Amino acid sequence: MDEVDKTPVRTYWQLVRQRFVRHRLAVLALIVLSVLIAYGLIIPLLTGDAYKDASLQKIWAPPEFPQAPLGYDEIGQNVFIRLAKATQTSLLIGFAAVCIIVGIGSIVGSIAGYVGGWVDNGLMRLVDIVLTLPILFIILMIVGFFGQGNVWVVIIAIGITGWTLAARLIRGEFLMLREMDFVHAAKALGAGHRRIVGRHMLPPAMSPLIVAAAIGVADAVVVEAALSFLGFGISRPEASLGNMLTNAQDYFIRAPLMVVWPGVILILMVLSASFLGDGLRDALDPRQKIDAS
Repeated sequence: MDEVDKTPVRTYWQLVRQRFVRHRLAVLALIVLSVLIAYGLIIPLLTGDAYKDASLQKIWAPPEFPQAPLGYDEIGQNVFIRLAKATQTSLLIGFAAVCIIVGIGSIVGSIAGYVGGWVDNGLMRLVDIVLTLPILFIILMIVGFFGQGNVWVVIIAIGITGWTLAARLIRGEFLMLREMDFVHAAKALGAGHRRIVGRHMLPPAMSPLIVAAAIGVADAVVVEAALSFLGFGISRPEASLGNMLTNAQDYFIRAPLMVVWPGVILILMVLSASFLGDGLRDALDPRQKIDAS
């Protein structure tokens, strides 16, 4: 009598978790990103508006433990507290902008891929037109016209100009999924278009979009830093990594660490999001194999 195979059956998400854990860089990136999120949430929550406080007596003062482990800047502001607020602002912009990007991209891509025909052609030509535009220049115009220094204007400007990749990814998945047997079965059973798209097609199409969203966070953070560095983003008394770099560039020789701290946070944020995206891409790919042990 044949021996019964006692290999445990694993669900898709259990396999995803196991594949992700094997990607060491992605796990490290998740840890670093979690630490940055905790730093950006906890310190501002504990200190309130202290990141705005300035003291002429503490201009370029050395580190004080534990209240100011990174010292003070050119107007006597606590660098540690201000850097935490800047991290929070940049992460908020990154994640909120990606939510807008994913929302618009999912709507446009799902309609194009599901309906097809002239609707698909029209929406894809719209995507092509947006791709030909100078995106950074458009963002600068929107921010400059509707509210320079406003966090939500920056978020919306980045979101409404960066949805094209998400739309193409969702469209490609829908073009494949609409020919699958389970979609034809749902249509045969009388399911409406909204139910077919929302319940049967959109969930399996989200894997590449999750990867694009992780990478999109890094792109949004870089765009915000560039805007603030150019003087069109977040301005004082608010804090962002971009305006901290801008304010510190005039004092690079005297106080190089004023450039190093926000620069290191920005680099860690971007690298972590990128490596996390790579790990999610490999983990969500059903073609990836793992050992049965």
